[in-house]
Amino acid sequence: MSSPPVLAVAVEPSRLAAALVAPDGTVLVRDRVTMPSRDVWRALDGLVRRVDAAGRDSVVPFAQVAVSCVGPVDEQAGTVTPPYVPTWTSFPLRDHLEELTERPVLLASAGAAAAEAERLVGEARDTASYAFLIADATVDSACIVDGRRMSGAHGNAGSLAHITVDPTGLSCWCGARGCLEPYLSSIALQAELNRPLRRANPSTIERSGIMLGRAIASLCAMVDVDTIFVTGGVIDAFGDTLLHVTRRELQTRSRLSNLADLSIVEPVEYISSLVRAASLVLGTSAPAGPEVTGSPTAR
Repeated sequence: MSSPPVLAVAVEPSRLAAALVAPDGTVLVRDRVTMPSRDVWRALDGLVRRVDAAGRDSVVPFAQVAVSCVGPVDEQAGTVTPPYVPTWTSFPLRDHLEELTERPVLLASAGAAAAEAERLVGEARDTASYAFLIADATVDSACIVDGRRMSGAHGNAGSLAHITVDPTGLSCWCGARGCLEPYLSSIALQAELNRPLRRANPSTIERSGIMLGRAIASLCAMVDVDTIFVTGGVIDAFGDTLLHVTRRELQTRSRLSNLADLSIVEPVEYISSLVRAASLVLGTSAPAGPEVTGSPTAR
């Protein structure tokens, strides 16, 4: 009998997605909807039911549910407070999904899911300690140290979105000033620029690179990782210029001998958000599946 798939759910600022993902990382059935302005749970409930129904005739019933949600999350309480989803403040997502599916639910941040996926089917399979950062609509990240993902009291350990990079800097949606988030998230940058990211002026790209370098330097000094994977729409749009500035800033701020070999890596292959979510429970033996591609355009 075939091993059961995982029901993967991804909650992002702009959309909800769900899929049945096989143990080898293959997406068997999937669906998605644009993030509604209200009745978010109703939309997700319907989405999960459709994916489940679509797979019943051809797929072994799923045994577990894995959920990635843009942070912050509370893994202990099973609640989520995703930015730009105002109706979900400390929303008990795990309880709702467990009641709906009658299956155990593992909940983590989008950064945590991406970090797990990178060592499951990506380029970190031989790297014991690293950080993974996504700069998309929002900023999310997580750390793997000695082969284990840092969790923390609520599941947000390794998050760089709200580390202070400029104490008197830009206002963040969280209410503080100077967080990395407004300097590196596409929602904040496009609101400031009032134009697409690819038309950003050089000074904005320079500033983003400096702030990212500061954040990475602080993280590496604390948790002693020497590899940082960075990906996402902002990285794609700002390109090598951003990464050059980030590396320059990192060299300036990381003078300890144990940080001499810090490496910033942009993964060649893009891993879909649903495979990232499924990676939270798939284990370390799954080979790369077809959802690992060379192009991020499906993002």
